[in-house]
Amino acid sequence: MVQAYLANVIYPNKHEDEQYKYTNDGHLLTTETYVGASVEALESGVFRSDIPCRFKIVPETIQFLIDNIDRILHQSIEVEEKLSIDLVENIAEIKEDIIQRLQHLKNVPNRLENPNIYHLDVGAMYPNIILTNRLQPSAIVNSTICAQCDLNRPNARCQRKMDWIWRGTYVPATRNELQRIQLQLENERFSFNGQLIEKRSFADSSKKGTNAANNNSTLSFHELPQETQTTIERKRLADYCRKA
Repeated sequence: MVQAYLANVIYPNKHEDEQYKYTNDGHLLTTETYVGASVEALESGVFRSDIPCRFKIVPETIQFLIDNIDRILHQSIEVEEKLSIDLVENIAEIKEDIIQRLQHLKNVPNRLENPNIYHLDVGAMYPNIILTNRLQPSAIVNSTICAQCDLNRPNARCQRKMDWIWRGTYVPATRNELQRIQLQLENERFSFNGQLIEKRSFADSSKKGTNAANNNSTLSFHELPQETQTTIERKRLADYCRKA
């Protein structure tokens, strides 16, 4: 993300889960995930652009591309790039060059070449999920998205129906108990210098005078960064649950 920022590359905001999500009976969820399904890898191994790989081209597929070259160019230029095909002055030369390249692939289907490496980043796939070939349900499209797809057909096989099991971790405390802890935190102050957090009650601050209470490094709970508030709150909630 830092490199993208320095290169002026636009990237989406990092997805953040809801801070407070409860079970049906009012318990705070700390984590949730889905388990049970997996996807198949086409091929596994070490791939580098300077190590030749064997490719087996399907001639029928290449012939299909040649026969539909006009429709493919129209899709690429006018639909995807939003440009008029009439603006391309050398469209005939480009078309002929593509056909020759495709014909060469068709004539020599068994090939040994250095590959071009492309990294396709799939939504909701994290490194540990990739290693286990697991796919999270948030990456599954719905019927609305499929309705907008040009490849949507009654016999389309681009989706696999999978069985999912939801798994969540929640705290024993109820919503009311969490709210009491939050009210207690609102009556406390914390010494905060970016990392160090030390609890200090209003009574302690009043004994040391108003100067201590107004110290810039001493903040009330709602003045702390949101991430710090969540950390303190979850720790206090965990301590309460262990005692109760």
